[in-house]
Amino acid sequence: MTQTILPTMTGVVLMVPEARAIVPSAHITVLAPFGGDRGPTPGELADVEAFFADQTAFGYQLTQVCTFPDGHRYLSPDPASAFSRLTHGLHQLFPEYPPYEGKFDLVVPHLTIPEDAVVGALPIQAHAREATVLHVEDGSFTEIASFPLGASAA
Repeated sequence: MTQTILPTMTGVVLMVPEARAIVPSAHITVLAPFGGDRGPTPGELADVEAFFADQTAFGYQLTQVCTFPDGHRYLSPDPASAFSRLTHGLHQLFPEYPPYEGKFDLVVPHLTIPEDAVVGALPIQAHAREATVLHVEDGSFTEIASFPLGASAA
């Protein structure tokens, strides 16, 4: 079984460079779709930048390989609540863009991996430092903008 091609969509994600050995475009989606048919407006991008400037950078782990009911595999982040808070906050800011078009009662933070991906030792230690507005078309990823998260409390 081959994995389906991703739909054309723009979303707000946290890139996960620590997992690029498993999937080159490794990311955890915070809000998708985002922006209308023409993509996000300059005002929407400014609002996203301001939102993430008020968020604290955080560490997390990718702890286990899981499978959604439709068969798609993913790595589960811990704490998942950190990602859920970001999704909830962005959806509050942009109620016209419900996560995954409102198709799911529960949005599960995840890093999608191919079904044939070889996953080495877990957990993978990772750090969320920057949000990226990413456009996906025909399986190709294009970065529209990226915004740093606020400084972590030290």
